[in-house]
Amino acid sequence: MNFALLGDAPEVLPLIRAIGATTQHQVTACFDADDLADRCPPAMQSVSIEAIRSDPGIEAVIVASDRTETLADALMLAEAGKSLLVLPLYGQDLGVIYEMSLVKADAPITLFPIWPLREHPLVVHLRQMLDEGELGAVQYLELNRVLVPDGDAAQPQLLTKRQIDGAFLVDVDLLRDLGGDYSNVTTLQTGREEGLSSLTTTLACDQAPQATWTVKAGSQGSWQLTVAGMRSTAVLSGDPSVSSLTLEAEGPDFEFARQTVAEDWGPAVLASFLAAHERSDDSQPQWDDIQRGMELLQATDRSLRRKRTIELYFEAHSERSNFKTQMTAIGCCLIMFTLLGVVLVLVGGQAGLAPRIMAVLRIAVFAPLGIFLLLQFLLVLTKPAAKQRRAT
Repeated sequence: MNFALLGDAPEVLPLIRAIGATTQHQVTACFDADDLADRCPPAMQSVSIEAIRSDPGIEAVIVASDRTETLADALMLAEAGKSLLVLPLYGQDLGVIYEMSLVKADAPITLFPIWPLREHPLVVHLRQMLDEGELGAVQYLELNRVLVPDGDAAQPQLLTKRQIDGAFLVDVDLLRDLGGDYSNVTTLQTGREEGLSSLTTTLACDQAPQATWTVKAGSQGSWQLTVAGMRSTAVLSGDPSVSSLTLEAEGPDFEFARQTVAEDWGPAVLASFLAAHERSDDSQPQWDDIQRGMELLQATDRSLRRKRTIELYFEAHSERSNFKTQMTAIGCCLIMFTLLGVVLVLVGGQAGLAPRIMAVLRIAVFAPLGIFLLLQFLLVLTKPAAKQRRAT
């Protein structure tokens, strides 16, 4: 399979190396990837977006950018029948992500979010332990991060909100994958948005154990996930940025030898994409997952702003959900204008306007409402959402 690269986020390099290491696949073209040109395979040529779109040999495109223009180009390529591997990054437009899901409903393409942590061997092993009940009933999940300030904050020793949100987007998918489909978000911060010393987000829902995500500023970065079960507590720690993790578990009637694995995530992600592309394998990461992660990220901002818990309602994005949303908004506006129109008709009647003018006024006020009600029958023509895998 031939791939193209769109964007220059360095986080995608392990996948580029994994593709270049195979004989069956290669990255043959790139666009807007100047910063990665020196570290990519020599076979990769910088071309225009139109050349990628019209090249029948390119079947999939790796999207590694948070620029709205680049995502719009990726959407155009998806509409042209190219499958997409998208690296979730802070700053990506959620609206374009939604539009891509609508394209998937109409075209036989694969939309694949790149979540490197999911593919790490120790994360896979921890997931198996949870599925087989080796830890017992899970009581809670706790993920603690220490980030080194990048110096962009008003005070150099503090973290920026952008730095924190980028880390949260990476970690929240792991919490969803191991915990559940969280819908309640509560966020507390220490400091102001210009510079934060710590931030804590609590995730909850009825069908999953509570999860807590905490980030602090420090002189040395660290990452640790704790999964507490009734029989045992598992701790996963290390540096996800270089795929080096350590897993240990302990309990009164449970033994697990400490393991440390440092493994490039590129080959595993490539294998997962190929499985999803060839067999539409529901066990692989779904496009739903990138949408949910970004929705939870936006909910943390709303929680901070409103100083309360935010409850999310997830509905699979589709033509039918779009239709309902748009009709709800139009209906609310129409009711307000109809109310004002009724008042105008009553005033006109009291003012003694000619019958012909009154008839025109009545038609102008009530005809749009009648047309709106008739349009509701178009709901049966819209496509419902395809069945989606739910987190367990």
